[in-house]
Amino acid sequence: MIGQVQRDAREHSDIIRWNSQPEESMTALPLLGDKNQLLGVLMVGSSRQVYTDLSKQLRSAALLAAGSGLALAVLLSSWAAARVTRPIEKLAGAAHEVAGGDWTTQVEVNSRDEIGELAESFNRMTRELVEQRERLVQAERVAAWRELARRLAHELKNPLFPLQLTVENLLRSRESGQEHFDETFREGAATLLSELANLKNIIGRFSDFSKMPQPHFQPVKLNELMENVVRVHRAQLERVNIACRFDLQSPETIAADPDLLQRALSNLVLNAIDAMPQGGRLTLRTRHAQSSARIEVCDTGIGIKPEDRSRLFTPYYTNKPHGTGLGLAIVQSIVSDHGGKIDVASESGGGTTFIIELPFNIDKLSAQQGTHV
Repeated sequence: MIGQVQRDAREHSDIIRWNSQPEESMTALPLLGDKNQLLGVLMVGSSRQVYTDLSKQLRSAALLAAGSGLALAVLLSSWAAARVTRPIEKLAGAAHEVAGGDWTTQVEVNSRDEIGELAESFNRMTRELVEQRERLVQAERVAAWRELARRLAHELKNPLFPLQLTVENLLRSRESGQEHFDETFREGAATLLSELANLKNIIGRFSDFSKMPQPHFQPVKLNELMENVVRVHRAQLERVNIACRFDLQSPETIAADPDLLQRALSNLVLNAIDAMPQGGRLTLRTRHAQSSARIEVCDTGIGIKPEDRSRLFTPYYTNKPHGTGLGLAIVQSIVSDHGGKIDVASESGGGTTFIIELPFNIDKLSAQQGTHV
C-alpha cells in the first residue's frame, strides 16, 4: 500500500488479514509538501472484529431461521399428509372389510371437507348395501317358498291323479256287480299301494333334505373314497356304456364324514350318468394344495345352459322331468358343512365339470376326538 501511494500519490484502502489477529481495515494517506512532493505516508487502521462477529451472528441466525423454517415445513407437511392420508387409510380398511363380507362397516366422519364427504358417501353406500341385501334376502326367501310350493304341487300331482282315477273306477265297478268289483278292486289296490309308496318316497326325500346331519369327522383317503363311489355305480355306468377314468393325485388324508362325502359324490356321479344317456366318459380327478384338497367330477354329456347354471344348487329346482331338485342342493349342503365350496364349469353340449375344494380339517378331527374322550 505504501508503494502504491509513492507511485501515484493517492489514497489507498484495503483489508489486512493477519495470521493470529482479527482483520483490519487499513487506509494509506499521502502527506504532501508545498510543491506536492511526498513527505510521508500516514497509515490508519481499524479492527473489523465487530463486523466479523456481527457477520457470524447474522450467518448463524440465518442458518437457524432456515433450519427452523425447514423443520416447521416438514412438520406442517407431515401433519397435513396425516390429516389427509389417515382418513384415506381408514376408508381403505373399511373397504377391505366390506369386500370381506362385513357390509355394516362404517367410518367416522371428523371433517366437512372433501374427505368428510367421501366418508359420508361410503357410509351411505354401506347402509344402502345392507338395505338391498335385506330386500334381496326377502325376495329370495319368497322365491324359494314359491319354488317349494311349485315343486311340491308338481311332485304330489303325479301320483294323486292315478289315485283319483282308481277310486273313481272302484266306485263305478261297485255298481256293476260283485264279480266285476272284485276284479277291479284287486287291480285298483295294487295301483293304490304303488302310488302311495311313491308319495311316501317323495315325502321321504324332502324330509331327508330338511334333516341333513352335521358331519362326523374321521380320517378319509380321498382316492379310496372315489374308487368306492365308482364301484357302487359300476353296473349303471356299464349299462349306458360310460367309460370311467381315474386321475387321482391326492394321497393326503383329510378329515371328513365318509358317509356324507360319499353321498355327495354319488349324487354327482348319478348326475353325470343322467347327462350321458347315449354313453360317454366320466373322469374323476383329485388334487391337493397346501391346505385343501380338490375333487373334480367331469362328464362329456349334454352340458348345462348358462341360465340353468345360476340356479343349479337352488333347492327344488330341476330341469329333469322326474327330478326333485334336491340332489345338487344336498351336495352343496354337505360341502358347505365341511367348510368347502363347490363350483361348476359347463357349456351347453360341451360336458360339465363339478369342482369341490375341501380344507384338510385336521383341527376339527382332533377337536372331535377330544370331545369323545
